[in-house]
Amino acid sequence: MSDPYADLGNAEETVQTAIADAMDARSVDPAQVAMRHAYMSEITLPSGAFAVEMGSGTGHVTRDLVTLVGAEHALGIEPSQIMTDRARQHHSDLAALEFQVGDAKVTGLGDDSVDLVLMHTLLCHVPGAEDVVTEAFRILKPGGILAVFDGDYDTTTVAIGDFDPLEPVVKYMIDVNVHNLWLPRKLVPLVSAAGFIPGQLRAHSYLAHGDAAYFMTVIDRALIRMQSEGLLTPKGAQGLLSEAQTRIAENRFYGFMSYLSLIATKPG
Repeated sequence: MSDPYADLGNAEETVQTAIADAMDARSVDPAQVAMRHAYMSEITLPSGAFAVEMGSGTGHVTRDLVTLVGAEHALGIEPSQIMTDRARQHHSDLAALEFQVGDAKVTGLGDDSVDLVLMHTLLCHVPGAEDVVTEAFRILKPGGILAVFDGDYDTTTVAIGDFDPLEPVVKYMIDVNVHNLWLPRKLVPLVSAAGFIPGQLRAHSYLAHGDAAYFMTVIDRALIRMQSEGLLTPKGAQGLLSEAQTRIAENRFYGFMSYLSLIATKPG
């Protein structure tokens, strides 16, 4: 099925807004924040560094490039005007941040002009991901850093037993929202083919906690789309949503997925 992220700028406004809400929920989730801190701690930038995030969404991760990694200036490039507008609203307090609507395959930035390129949960959604990696190689300075973080989404589960009725809902959401499910497991050869020197591929575990806000956005969006496809009636969707909410209220909800990160360097 088609991945709305693959052409997000042209998706329906309601779809873009729902994805923006999900990104906001994910970006402030403590477990998600901890994973970002873990892989970004491997990055060392020179003084006065210019960093770019491709697929910057609502801007929270781009902000990390300044506040956590230490870039002097960070630019977020995002195909969705709705996302870009929201990023500007969220982060107007930080002058070092800039957000623009653009294409990760054709950024318009100069050759050898950037110290760090970040792709945070981007590549698995992009048809022709190798073109994005090639563009990153072009704009990075010799010795510049490429940081990639993406979901190993085949690991995603909410099951707490055999034939758990919520499990197909989450699997459906992965199927309709990920263009290339296996790409994160091929990051090393992908970046090597573009000319980068890859570092160690690392795994990061994400386990939902508390109100499971991010997983609930996954379940809610899946149920809405399943109704639009005629796979569920409104009554059936409400029953599954209530099941998830009850598990959370009773501290019985389980939600897990794995992510992979890779830090690579442009020779120079």
